[in-house]
Amino acid sequence: MVTIGEIAAAAGVSRYTASKVLNGEPSVRENTKERVLAVASELGYVPNLNARALVSGRSNLVGLVVPYVTDGFYSQMIEVLEHLAAEAGWMLVYKSTYNDAGAEARVMRSFLSLKVCAMLIVPVVEHPDHAVHLLAHRNVPLVYLDRPGLPGCLTIVNDNFQSAKVMTGHLLRRSGKVGFLGSFYGSANPTAADRRRGYVAAMEESGKECCFLPVDASRVRQDNELFAYENASAFFRSGGRCDALFCVTDAAAFGAAKAAREAGFLPGKNFFIGGHDDLPFGNYANPSITTMAQPIREICSCAVGTLKSLLAGKSLDGAEVQIFRSRLVVRDSA
Repeated sequence: MVTIGEIAAAAGVSRYTASKVLNGEPSVRENTKERVLAVASELGYVPNLNARALVSGRSNLVGLVVPYVTDGFYSQMIEVLEHLAAEAGWMLVYKSTYNDAGAEARVMRSFLSLKVCAMLIVPVVEHPDHAVHLLAHRNVPLVYLDRPGLPGCLTIVNDNFQSAKVMTGHLLRRSGKVGFLGSFYGSANPTAADRRRGYVAAMEESGKECCFLPVDASRVRQDNELFAYENASAFFRSGGRCDALFCVTDAAAFGAAKAAREAGFLPGKNFFIGGHDDLPFGNYANPSITTMAQPIREICSCAVGTLKSLLAGKSLDGAEVQIFRSRLVVRDSA
């Protein structure tokens, strides 16, 4: 690998001057800068980010920890954050934890060893390693997304309680009995728990009885299509009935729609389904999925803006929790 010393020798400058040029410092004369950069390009110089991080104490890497990169909501978040990070001069690196606390701890320690300059975290829903989170907080700025994190760190979330009330109210206007298909993790998942609370509040305000679909008929540990399909299928086979169903995510709504069709219903005609998150496939499903659209770009912009401020040495300004509201998107399923 070509070194800065070799570039300096070939360009006829000191190693210090070559280093300043290659690190983008503006104090070097233009003709010297052009000569050094031309030599670097000719020799095929590639910066050693590890060495730079060891010298400066941090890199331009931002670590992102999510439960699943395959989850439609988190993959959308990754895409937006990658663009925003690049605009800020950072490189986003991300790993999945599969909602496993041990995996989360290992990922966070690995990011710290890479000298990331900051971390964005969607924490696991059960038994997080608080010691590792505290260790990370002492070393780099942290921002939590989608679920609450450490006190003293910013948490950015959707108003899931309000979202669920809006969706449940919409379904009640279409039908008499609205069911709720929740999360595998139940109350341990604060996002799903808030959506359940919103459903309950809307049902109670309307004077309707709640109808919770059991979620023990599937071995899947992710609130996805298969999880919903297996649980909804078991509900219908057991004689369970409702006129409409609010599913904790769009992925769950997709699986529940298949189960409803197999049970003899016509989703969007005599059975109504609502989801949450406005995933891209929802508009192209048959029927297209009525949903609550989270403002992903605004959420991610808030996270990146906070990291910029913290990395600039500013303290956390304002509340430790930033809450965004979703909007109802009405499609064919309800």
